Amino acid sequence: MAEAVLSLDEERVQPLTTAAFAVLLSGGFTQLLAGVEKIAVGVSGGPDSMALAHLLCEWALAQKAGPEVHILSVDHGLRPEAAQESVQVGQWVKDWPHAVHAILTAHPEPANEPSPTIQTRIMENSRGRRYDAFAKYCRAQGIRHLFLAHHQDDQAETFLFRLSKGSGLDGLAAMAPAQDYSGALTLLRPLLTVPKAQLIATCEDRSLSYINDPSNESDKYARPRLRKAREVLEAEGLSAKRLSVTAMRLARARQALDDIAEMALMDIAIEKEPKRIVLNYTVMKAWPGEIGLRVLIKAMNALGRDSDYGPRMEKVEDLFEALMLEPDFRKRTLGGVIIDRDDKKSCVILQVEKQ
Repeated sequence: MAEAVLSLDEERVQPLTTAAFAVLLSGGFTQLLAGVEKIAVGVSGGPDSMALAHLLCEWALAQKAGPEVHILSVDHGLRPEAAQESVQVGQWVKDWPHAVHAILTAHPEPANEPSPTIQTRIMENSRGRRYDAFAKYCRAQGIRHLFLAHHQDDQAETFLFRLSKGSGLDGLAAMAPAQDYSGALTLLRPLLTVPKAQLIATCEDRSLSYINDPSNESDKYARPRLRKAREVLEAEGLSAKRLSVTAMRLARARQALDDIAEMALMDIAIEKEPKRIVLNYTVMKAWPGEIGLRVLIKAMNALGRDSDYGPRMEKVEDLFEALMLEPDFRKRTLGGVIIDRDDKKSCVILQVEKQ
């Protein structure tokens, strides 16, 4: 375990003050938190999450009846030091106001071969295991809001990572400030406009120790490689701030399309039951393709099995194209939903696949 030496760049970066953090929370977060008795925050021990956890404790202390702040550290098992780092976080935060520390476990399955592809998959899959561990703890504690320390630099990396995977509008909109997870938990990201350097400055200003995770610099994983590539991109003007602003604008467009699709679904739903939805095919075909596609996705999601990840977009796009254009569309199944077209009645029929 490597404890970082707290330092700043030559150009002085201002720390995030308690008042400035309160302003960030006022942008829609405080309404969600009105009257809650407990909140949670994921803390790896890095400067980002340590700063966020401390800011949340300061904010809770300033409230008339502030909530408990459950600081959740995960022993992810990716490095031998992970278990001790979780214990170290507990030592650092034990005297913070309103803080409750808990250590969760989310070890990966052992890999048969240490290839770069396998190592990258292990790193990416660990995120899902950590979130599942968070969700399980929060359910047990009656906590509905989990704070995450994703910041402006993370948003830029997410944009580049998804761009490299060929993501569309929804993917390039990157991370949302508030996001539902598993139905009963809302993930909150108040730091998406804050650069990492400012969070390091926040740690220094408050004399907060933190941990440097060496995997964040390892070329074995995709995100660290993208992080290094950003230095070249920044020289061409593609700074983290510009990329995160682009992601924000795409998110705004995504939300607008999503809202329109929600209203469109209500307009063309001839029948809408828990296990069966029937849509007006004539109207659906007349719409712009993007709206029709989103309506189809919403209908499938309404019927699909509980999951945070639906079928791959390429498969849904192929289905939609066939549904709209093939003269003799044949019934097919995707994501646990059977999709058929009745040309005589000019309707699209979706129903849950029998188990």
